[in-house]
Amino acid sequence: MAGIFIASVDSAQDRTDLERSVAMPIDRQLVIRSFSDATYPELIDIERRGHGFYAWGLHGEPENIQHWFQMGVGDFVLLVQREHFRYYAKVLGRYQNERAASAIWGADRAESKMREYLFFLSEPVPLNLPCAELGDYLVGATGDIGRVPAERIDRIEADFGGIERFVRRRLLNTSVGGPILDMSGMIRMSERDLAKLQLLEPQNSKEGRQAVVDTIIKRRGHPGFRQALLDAYEYRCAITNFTAVDALEAAYIVPFRGKSTHHASNGLLLRADVHTLFDLGKIAVDTRSMSVVIGDDLMETSYRILAGRPLRYPRDESQRPSTEALDLHRRLAGL
Repeated sequence: MAGIFIASVDSAQDRTDLERSVAMPIDRQLVIRSFSDATYPELIDIERRGHGFYAWGLHGEPENIQHWFQMGVGDFVLLVQREHFRYYAKVLGRYQNERAASAIWGADRAESKMREYLFFLSEPVPLNLPCAELGDYLVGATGDIGRVPAERIDRIEADFGGIERFVRRRLLNTSVGGPILDMSGMIRMSERDLAKLQLLEPQNSKEGRQAVVDTIIKRRGHPGFRQALLDAYEYRCAITNFTAVDALEAAYIVPFRGKSTHHASNGLLLRADVHTLFDLGKIAVDTRSMSVVIGDDLMETSYRILAGRPLRYPRDESQRPSTEALDLHRRLAGL
């Protein structure tokens, strides 16, 4: 059974280190050069599954080492700062490596403060959730890191049917409107990922935040963008094949960040209700099969017929939806 570990990130040094290895991906060469050639295949697999290298590390106190030894691939990690859950990720691997710790977080610190007991993470999802809201299931870290007791894990399993469902329902879907409309989490994640997708205009970050809200209000989308999608999708919903033009809307896959995000590859033409569910993170796309996946709660509704339905996409390859953007949307939705 997977475990949940809660790490505290409260000191000034902790916050600096977090920026280096959690808020942003680590330079892959720093990682590769710090490990032996024998570890290379493992690292490449971690990089692939994590969409880059992300890591956290522990100092060498006995209690930290004990928790580090208890960690396994697939365990969950929550990073806490100022009594708020700030990041969520999964463990992809763990290594004791002082050389890597020095490369990632810097060598200009006392030996006792070296994070040599490190663990690689899946791409962290930003959160902004008070710890008190999950006090009925989770307990805070004592010291640098703590493990949620087995009896609490049993309660999570009994109440939600698994940790994955608990995470989706209580961590990723706690804000009104779900994770895609969670402004703090979505904006921070998208700024990092949109830079990789070359969709971010950094000078417009503040304006972009307001533009997300404006886009949600103006549901049908920017007129030019909507018309481009209507033409690309031949006036049919990409999921339902619905043809009533007045009910078809231009859905951004990732949030508005200037004119570059108006490209058809960052959009789907969706029926109004499906657009809403897509923005709420209740519907996403599996890019391996290019088919629809839906949240557990929708399986109890008439929308269950959409599960597994193939996505319709434009004949023109340049207008087809970006798989990177669809993958980012799905990760944020927790589906």
